[in-house]
Amino acid sequence: MKKIENWWQSIDRLNFIFILSLGLTGIVLSFSVSEKFYLINRHSIFFIVGIVLLIYLSQLDDKNIRRISLLGFILSIFFIFIILFMDFEVKGAKRWIRIYTFTLQPSEIIKPFFIILSAWGISQSINGKKYYLSVSFILFLLLISGILLQPDLGMTMLISFTFFCQLFVAGLSIFLVIFGIVFLITIGLVSFFIFDHVRLRIISFLGGADTYQIDLSIKAFKSGGIFGKGPGQGDLKEKIPDANTDFIFAVAGEELGLIFCLVILIIILSIIIKTLINVLKTQDPYKMIAITGLICSFGLQSLINVFSSLGIIPTKGTTLPFVSYGGSSMIAISILFGFLLSLTNKNHE
Repeated sequence: MKKIENWWQSIDRLNFIFILSLGLTGIVLSFSVSEKFYLINRHSIFFIVGIVLLIYLSQLDDKNIRRISLLGFILSIFFIFIILFMDFEVKGAKRWIRIYTFTLQPSEIIKPFFIILSAWGISQSINGKKYYLSVSFILFLLLISGILLQPDLGMTMLISFTFFCQLFVAGLSIFLVIFGIVFLITIGLVSFFIFDHVRLRIISFLGGADTYQIDLSIKAFKSGGIFGKGPGQGDLKEKIPDANTDFIFAVAGEELGLIFCLVILIIILSIIIKTLINVLKTQDPYKMIAITGLICSFGLQSLINVFSSLGIIPTKGTTLPFVSYGGSSMIAISILFGFLLSLTNKNHE
C-alpha cells in the first residue's frame, strides 16, 4: 500500500487523471458505435491493459526506459519490414501483422521507442559525441523507409515532424530545420504522384472528387448541436466508414454535442500545456528533448484526427489517442505516456 502511495505522490497526478478521462470517454463512445458490445469489450480490455502498462513504465528509471526503447525499436523495425513480404493486406496497405484474431501495427507502436532513442542520440551529440546524431538520422531514415513502403504517408509525416521538432528544441543548426521542412514537402509531393490513395485524398479535399466521408462527418457535428442526441442515439455513425477510429470525434459531436467535444479538446490541450510546463523545469537536455518529442507526437496526432473530422485537412487515417478504437493505438499511446510520466517522475530527478 505504501508503494502505491509513493508512486501516486511521485507522478504527474493531474496528467494521469486527464489520461483516464480520455480513456473513459473512448469507452463510452465505443459503446455508442457498437450495439453488439463487440467494440466496447475489446476497447475496455485494451484500455485496462494500456493503463497497467502505463503505470508499470512510469515507475522505471531513465536507463531502463532506454533499454526497453532499444529492444522495442529493434523488434518493431523487424516486423515493419517482415510484413512487407506477407500476404495480409488491408485496403491496399501492408501495415498489420495478424496474431490469432488480433492485428498489430508495428509502425504505431514504434513511435515512442524511436522518440526516446532519438532524444538520447541528440542529447549525446550536444555533449560532444557527434556520431550519435548520425546514428539517430540513420535510424530515422530506416524507419520512414519501411513505413513509406507499406505505404503510410500520414505516419511518415507524423514521425518526421516529431523528429525535426526534437532537433529544433535541441537548438541544433538552422540548416537541419530547413532540411526538415524541405524533406517533408518533398515526401508529400513524391507520395502525391506515386500513391493513388494519397492523390485521391488530396484531390477530394480540394473539391475535385467524392467527399463522402467528410460530408457525413460534418453532418454529424451539425446533427448533434450543442448538447448532442445522447449516447447511442446517433444514426450517422452507421454510415461513416471507420467511425470508431478515424472519425470518432464526429461520433462524439453527434451523440455528445459541441460542449463535450470542447471538453475533449480542453483535456488534450491541458495535457500538452501541463507537460510543457514540466519541460521548462528540467535542466537535463535528454529529458527536455524526450518529453518535447513525446508530447509533440501526442498533440500532432490529436490535431490531425480532429482536423480531419472537421474537414480542415485531408483524411489521414490517424486515431484520436485513448479515444479511438484500436489495440495498437492504445498500446502505443500507453507506452508514450508511461515514458512521459517516468521522465517527469519526482523519484527519478
